Amino acid sequence: MRAQSCVFAASAALLCLASQADAPASVPMSLALDAAQGAVAACKAKGYNVTVTVMDMDYSTRLVLRSDGAPDRTVEIGRRKAYTVIKTGMSSGDFGKTVPPPPRPATPPAPGSAPPMPGPVNGDPNLITWPGGVPILSGGKTLGAISASGAPGGDKDEACVNEGLAKATGKPK
Repeated sequence: MRAQSCVFAASAALLCLASQADAPASVPMSLALDAAQGAVAACKAKGYNVTVTVMDMDYSTRLVLRSDGAPDRTVEIGRRKAYTVIKTGMSSGDFGKTVPPPPRPATPPAPGSAPPMPGPVNGDPNLITWPGGVPILSGGKTLGAISASGAPGGDKDEACVNEGLAKATGKPK
């Protein structure tokens, strides 16, 4: 009985170690925080209030940093941008270039109001075609994704994210 218990415990430990070895790498918290703070600061210097999201390869949210004055809808848009990077393996803006544009709404938004939240893309309600999400790479391996939302245009969101990543890693993007 004792030998069986020892074999069971050893098997469970090996299984646990094997599952940890197979687990996808996550974005180190120090990198996530430095890159997010750098992206928020880069956008703030340009007068933009944004939310920055960092997501691990298993689609779990690692960090959300919402600057003062960033609208709450930027949290969901940022999450969708990061999700898109993980799901497609490319920046959210590059993905957006691969799909046809959505149909225009029958009634355009009122001047000065935010555009409507985009619907599902290719049947997936989490995908988004707006720029602003990019992969976080280390040694040629994708660790996760980082995105920004809230600047007046996804290209500006992406520029802030790239600045934040460059400051955090010491490598220009």
